[in-house]
Amino acid sequence: MSPWVWRPATFETVFYMEIICNGEVKNIQPGTKLVAFLENLGVKPDTVFVECDGVILQKKEYDTFVLPENARLELIRFVGGG
Repeated sequence: MSPWVWRPATFETVFYMEIICNGEVKNIQPGTKLVAFLENLGVKPDTVFVECDGVILQKKEYDTFVLPENARLELIRFVGGG
C-alpha cells in the first residue's frame, strides 16, 4: 500500500507511515501519540503495558510519546483469574 493517500473530495494529500503492532502492520499519521493510537484501537491505556522497539514504556509517557516510523509495538495485558 502506498504511504500517500489522495482524497479528491477535499483536495488534500495525507501522508501515512507504517508501524508494527503485535505483528500486524498499521498505517498511522506522523505525529500520532501513543495514547491516541491505543484509543483508536479501542484499548484503554490504563489496561495495557506497551513495549516499543524492545523498551517498556512508563504509563506516564503514554500521553506524550510520539510513535516513530517503523516502530515495533507489543501491547501486553495481564489477565488474572484461576
